[in-house]
Amino acid sequence: MGRMRWPLVAAALVCAMAVSAAGMVGASDTTDQSLLQIEEVASRLSGTPAAVDNVAKAAADRGISATSDAQPLLETAARSSFKADSMLAEVSKAVGEAGDDAVDPKAFAKAAAALEEGQAKIARMYEAQDQTAAKDIETRLADPDNGPRINRLADLMAGPDLAVETAFTAQLMYLSLETLSSSDAGTLASAPQDKLQSEMKSVISSLRSKSENEKPLPKDMARANEKARLTFVLATLSPEDLSVLTDFYESPGGKAKRDALIESYKQVSDQANSEMLGQYFQALVDYLKTHPRPQQQQ
Repeated sequence: MGRMRWPLVAAALVCAMAVSAAGMVGASDTTDQSLLQIEEVASRLSGTPAAVDNVAKAAADRGISATSDAQPLLETAARSSFKADSMLAEVSKAVGEAGDDAVDPKAFAKAAAALEEGQAKIARMYEAQDQTAAKDIETRLADPDNGPRINRLADLMAGPDLAVETAFTAQLMYLSLETLSSSDAGTLASAPQDKLQSEMKSVISSLRSKSENEKPLPKDMARANEKARLTFVLATLSPEDLSVLTDFYESPGGKAKRDALIESYKQVSDQANSEMLGQYFQALVDYLKTHPRPQQQQ
């Protein structure tokens, strides 16, 4: 039973995702809209700018001295770069162009609604510290039939990959806050604008491939936390809804739509990340002109 326990941070994620998940689907219950609802694309995108506050807390806790000075600059850059509505439209377009429907839209919409209710149920369970409900879910996950089935479905879903993108953006935010405290921060004030812009892509590329000393949350841990969260939510579903979801994600059309969702989400995130860094570092340059770092005043 011990292996069924999962990190406390995953419980916090349940609450955060459930709060902003409602109201995702539009007027028509199409497969694509249901898929976006199931994978919580809108809430993930709209919640990104708010991550600055949590990243800043982590940076301050680790002793990054200039966090309070840099945080407002980063918050402004994040809010203006992560345009959730247009990003969601791009992802929706890519999903719509990929694969066949591969599932009965009504049954898929029903499963999407049940999953959303499951998210709210898990959030309430943790808020109330309901040990009985948690025990029931752990029992179902430990079941030799249900457990492997639910774990396999969680592996097929896009959520863990999307959580990696969220963690990656948080790492970029952390690095941005760290920059103002670095010994060579003052050189930014005199750096040519084109040089700053050209370095943004290399920063994104090198950080994406990094797998050691990742702050504030390693990408692999973000993936594991999201899978743990997903398995708990999926354990609230009926066998029928689980079957509908599994059939979709195992079908060629479902796989194509899932892959298109992940790839397009990554693309819009990278574009927003690049914009965020560009705006932040330009604001930082302006800030340093009037607030030079002490180590630069020697």
